[in-house]
Amino acid sequence: MPRWIELHERLLAASNIILGLRYAPAEYVENNLLTIVSAAEVLHRELKLGKQPIPNEAFKTMRDSMLDQIPNKHHPRPKGNIRNKSTLRERLHDIVNLLDPSVVAELIPDVKTWARNTAIARNSLAHEGKTPGKPPEELMAIVNSTTAILLFVVLDNLGLSTQKQRKVARDHPNFRAIAQQSQKWLSDPRG
Repeated sequence: MPRWIELHERLLAASNIILGLRYAPAEYVENNLLTIVSAAEVLHRELKLGKQPIPNEAFKTMRDSMLDQIPNKHHPRPKGNIRNKSTLRERLHDIVNLLDPSVVAELIPDVKTWARNTAIARNSLAHEGKTPGKPPEELMAIVNSTTAILLFVVLDNLGLSTQKQRKVARDHPNFRAIAQQSQKWLSDPRG
């Protein structure tokens, strides 16, 4: 219990979002998708994962060189859009890499496709208001797989052994169903 209290305080926002989605899910898959991806991004930040893709000084030099090609009156827009942050796909990989690969394999057989499809779906929904080419079943697979990964990161942070994590992922009917759903909707058929 003390470990949960410490973890809950440290990961307050992410754990609240995960628990809210788990126990009071929205009626629409799109809301759940935006919610769980937000939880992943918050968890990534709270765990201080990843690093800047480009060292600060090099990034500043590159950004300034790019801005030199644009008239000064147009600087604010591109300057605000040129960021030195990890992409959503990179953040999802950072989160998955916290877990033992054998646990991840029980939940998501194709991490690369899961991360790509999750980023595409979230970006399409957030920026265009729709997810063309993504059936509701695929969106549910994204929500469920991402939720499972985040739950296992919390379990890992609580100290649950890799062996027990593997057993839960393999033997619990909900996680087996999520793995099957992930295999069907989030795996590259080309292998």
